[in-house]
Amino acid sequence: MVWAPSAVWDSATQQYYVFWSSRHYASSDTGHTGVAALDGIRYATTKDFRSFSSPKDYLRIPETPIIDHEFQYLGTPGSWVRFIKNETVNRVFQESTSGGLFGTWKRTPGYVAMETPREGPACFADNTKPGFYHLWLDDYTRYVPYETSNIASNPQWKASSYTDFPGGLKHGSVTPLTQSEMDAFAAKYPA
Repeated sequence: MVWAPSAVWDSATQQYYVFWSSRHYASSDTGHTGVAALDGIRYATTKDFRSFSSPKDYLRIPETPIIDHEFQYLGTPGSWVRFIKNETVNRVFQESTSGGLFGTWKRTPGYVAMETPREGPACFADNTKPGFYHLWLDDYTRYVPYETSNIASNPQWKASSYTDFPGGLKHGSVTPLTQSEMDAFAAKYPA
């Protein structure tokens, strides 16, 4: 069983890494009625989203089921932050690296938000404030927005100061658009 896919472009290898949450059952247990392995994160690579490498484990934590993995690139080669939901406590934690997607990761103490439940992280850099980041976490009914101006070393995520956050959003992502892309979108789909 798989869910929560995300894709990350790797310019060094000129391919995408596709990550997803995964729960393994015995191949004979097609109804998923038996005992499953703890949830973990798997990945495969692709250059065209038509053919993929064989899946491999990316991250499994002994005694801790994890799901809903998401990356945030920090603008310097090899520098990333990742967010992962700990299913045991229904909270999201953060880790950082300067060694690339497969480098050594260091966990930020505590959890991104102390409220529970939280899952489905979606993180993005603010397009008007350099060094400012937004993180959306799903509380099972909607996204709850958070923000920080110090994502890498001491994030201290706090409730978003954005007052017009739309309701009803869940488990998604944000894609930045250039002005020309936005103009083309607006021309194709006028308000």
